[in-house]
Amino acid sequence: MTDGGTRSDTPRRELSVVLVVAVATVAIGAGSILGFLAGFVGTAIRDDLGLDRWHIGLLVSVHFGCTGLGSITAGRITDAVGARLSVVIDLALVMTVGVLAAVIGTYWMLIVAAVVAGFGYALANTGTNVAVARVVSVERRTVALSIKTGGIPAMTGISAAVGPWAADAFSWQAITAALCIGAGAVGVACFFVLPDDRPMKGVTIHRRLPRGFGWFPVASFLLIAGSQPMYSWSVPYLEEEFSTSARTAGLIVAMSSFIGVGVMVLNGIRSDRVGPGRRIAVVITLCGIVGAANLLAVLGIGVGIGLAIVAIVAGIAFQLAAIGTMHAAVVDRAGPAVARATGVTMTGYYLGALASPVAFGAFVDWTGSYTWPWFLLMIVMVFAGTAFVFAGRVEPVTGGDLRTSR
Repeated sequence: MTDGGTRSDTPRRELSVVLVVAVATVAIGAGSILGFLAGFVGTAIRDDLGLDRWHIGLLVSVHFGCTGLGSITAGRITDAVGARLSVVIDLALVMTVGVLAAVIGTYWMLIVAAVVAGFGYALANTGTNVAVARVVSVERRTVALSIKTGGIPAMTGISAAVGPWAADAFSWQAITAALCIGAGAVGVACFFVLPDDRPMKGVTIHRRLPRGFGWFPVASFLLIAGSQPMYSWSVPYLEEEFSTSARTAGLIVAMSSFIGVGVMVLNGIRSDRVGPGRRIAVVITLCGIVGAANLLAVLGIGVGIGLAIVAIVAGIAFQLAAIGTMHAAVVDRAGPAVARATGVTMTGYYLGALASPVAFGAFVDWTGSYTWPWFLLMIVMVFAGTAFVFAGRVEPVTGGDLRTSR
């Protein structure tokens, strides 16, 4: 968008911005369905297919690992085909492989679905970041990208609340198919709402990343590696350490996710007020809080479920706030190379998501307790904050306001 036009055009432009952010928010949540759902219906899948814990962790790890492996290529694809088509392709893939996994109902089909949907999800990340960056000014960037990223915890909240109950009342296949068909419907909305974003013929756009940008994928790897099990393993943690029912544990994680969305938005407003120069400092602080939440999860085993719930709520909420602010910091420094910068950053991010869930599950199996796994995650979060210190020294590429008139 440009600042030209008449005063009467302003409400229409504002409505367009709100609509793009809203649809991108739903799209990024729908694209993540197959990455998170296994953690919430894992007990039903294990009982049905005779699996161990690490099998469920592997589904989550494979999905997000493939997202990481595909992220750099996804950046290039988004630059070529545009934000709109990138997101639509992802949601079409989610619908297709999700329904197939539900119909066939085998572990190997779940692995195939995790692989395909994982690679596709890389397109949703780059596409939605580019779409939001194209219509939102730098003064509203963090809150817009935080709202957009909030689609993920909103979806995980719905999955955590409905998944265990639906898997018990119907089957894990039924809830998987229903959510993935919904993802396909979201893809239709994306086709009509999101900006195309393909460069006009004859126009060359120079997309280069600033020197030292490699600290962002390193820091994002550590951030997600140290915090992702709060999502994937909180339900089993509550079930096994405190004899909580699957439904109650799912509701606790759902509550944490919805609280996290509110924290993300409030943090986004605050981060926009302090400006681009101090956004990294906000991320570093949030990493410290998540590390403290991991320690509380350790202490909760001895103290009681109340402290464990505090740990889960704080860990999930402030992790989400850190991720939303991190996206804004990436866009701040990327200039016109938003898709490329997102792809590079999310490579590290999702490789962390590949390593963490399966390693956490295997470590719980090995030690017979959640104590040491949570403690090690606290240490990882210290390293994450340190890496973001170095990322904060990266000088931004000029041309930070990416809005266009198209």
